[in-house]
Amino acid sequence: MIKKEIIIILVLVSLEAFIHCDNPVILHPIVKELGNDWFEVKASAVIIEDIAPVKAKKIAIGKAYNAAIEYYSGVEVSGRNIYIHVEDNEKILIDQLSKLVKQTSAGIILEKELLDESTEIVGNNFYKIVTMKIKVGKQTGETDLNFNIHAELNKEYFKEGESLKLSVIPSIDCYLIIINIMSDENVATIFPNEFRKDNFVKANQEFILPNEEDNLNEISFELGLLPGSVEDTEFIKIIASKKPINFSINSNYRSAFESLQNWLVTIPLNEIAEVDLQYVIYK
Repeated sequence: MIKKEIIIILVLVSLEAFIHCDNPVILHPIVKELGNDWFEVKASAVIIEDIAPVKAKKIAIGKAYNAAIEYYSGVEVSGRNIYIHVEDNEKILIDQLSKLVKQTSAGIILEKELLDESTEIVGNNFYKIVTMKIKVGKQTGETDLNFNIHAELNKEYFKEGESLKLSVIPSIDCYLIIINIMSDENVATIFPNEFRKDNFVKANQEFILPNEEDNLNEISFELGLLPGSVEDTEFIKIIASKKPINFSINSNYRSAFESLQNWLVTIPLNEIAEVDLQYVIYK
């Protein structure tokens, strides 16, 4: 009897939410220009068995980002989502970190603000709806097809306690910045560092991190899991520039997102090359 009463109450609440819904679910993002490259975007994502409300919210935010860039540039965005495993093995979309680790000539998210969020029901489905205020910028110039970097890790799967090693070979003389995006959502510049401040690398010569000098200074990149986790996914972002660059990140990804994007948008596309290397840590 109690179970029936609970079911009836839930149905009535759901019907009331549907009847009083002033804004029906947005199946496709709606974009409104605010001026000065700012946009207001409303987007949604369905909540189903394998997509919890928190994940649906982040998917909706990702759709809003893509919609703002597409509206700004007139170019369809084919984004890549970076998922990071956490301690309960649930996959979390890291605040559209794909826009941090993969630049596009179409546009870059410079600033963003969540204005509103709600959960609404339409038919048999629940939807998470977000309204975002987003500023978009764009790198100038054309990509230099002769400027590229070959990079690889010593392995892709690391047992907890093993150390990461990185090799980079640029096609031209350049300056490197190497950033680590960790599974606890921390972002840090691992090169240049206090022991190796000179980040100039010659064309077709192998750069290794850590190298023998680093080993003498007891610098290593031993990998660990989050407390209670059995598997974490992280990645290394490598940025190469034709001109000297001076940029350092040692902060939470939320602040790193905007600071990195606002810096990168000032660099013409033909002056920069990027590579992202993902790896997995297991128990």
